[in-house]
Amino acid sequence: MRMEKIVLEKVCWKVKATTAFQFLQLYYSLLQENLPFERRNSINFERLEAQLKACHCRIIFSKAKPSVLALSIIALEIQAQKCVELTEGVECLQKHSKINGRDLTFWQELVSKCLTEYSSNKCSKPNVQKLKWIVSGRTARQLKHSYYRITHLPTIPEMVP
Repeated sequence: MRMEKIVLEKVCWKVKATTAFQFLQLYYSLLQENLPFERRNSINFERLEAQLKACHCRIIFSKAKPSVLALSIIALEIQAQKCVELTEGVECLQKHSKINGRDLTFWQELVSKCLTEYSSNKCSKPNVQKLKWIVSGRTARQLKHSYYRITHLPTIPEMVP
């Protein structure tokens, strides 16, 4: 996280991006600035956000650096939408964020696999029934005074050409 904050300061962003969602917002806005006005709707932020939420349903993604996860999702979406003009922008963000190419490729593959499985029929999304969480006694005591209810997993909106 320290390196990511240094990078943000170098590009004159006074934003404290510490979560993958914040990096997703940051990277998305930087890439949008480089697009012509008529192409700005080619990448849908709500779709990127839904993809990030789908990834957060898997424990493996808790090990990813937030900046790498966000850039992986954006890079995959750019490839899927065939926005060739943004490829250079992703490479620039990767360079400025000092993200290793191997790391980015590794996480892109995991994100791609996750999104494929998530959108398949094999993925069992919960219905209206309550989910039952198994947590440790310590966590249960910490959560005792707060109540969180998960109503549904996010769906990834389809892109309309």
